[in-house]
Amino acid sequence: MKAQFWITTALVTFSIALSQANASEKEISSHQVPKTVLEAFEKAYPDAKEAEFEQGKIEGKAVYEVEFKLNDKEYEILYDSDGAILQQEETIDVKTLPEGVVQSVSQAHPKATIEEAKKVMKHDGAVTGYEVEIKTEGKELELELDTYGKILKTEQD
Repeated sequence: MKAQFWITTALVTFSIALSQANASEKEISSHQVPKTVLEAFEKAYPDAKEAEFEQGKIEGKAVYEVEFKLNDKEYEILYDSDGAILQQEETIDVKTLPEGVVQSVSQAHPKATIEEAKKVMKHDGAVTGYEVEIKTEGKELELELDTYGKILKTEQD
């Protein structure tokens, strides 16, 4: 149980650090992406469509996010400059969100409608949390939650 607590704590800290990188991201062209990142992406997702690239920083180090579509799903993959995957996000059907996540959103925002959901995963595909976009009382919010449904961060769109 203690090990699970520390693993969850580490993943939450990692997610928050990655979220902070989003604030400084800028769009770039595929020609501005390091060859190692582009090759890793193209090898892993040869059938990807509509790829868009962004550059950001985490702890002073460059990271690259690739947003794309594949088989009618949207993905975001975060790479380090060596082409290693740091984090993955996959758009999922709102109906497949865990009950704890749905309950947490409902408790925090009783009048909200969940518009979009993504599962957040480590490089190996292990789910570390969820991101949901909600509409409530004329506002659009993005919530980051852990796998248990605890809200870690709220941003207004």
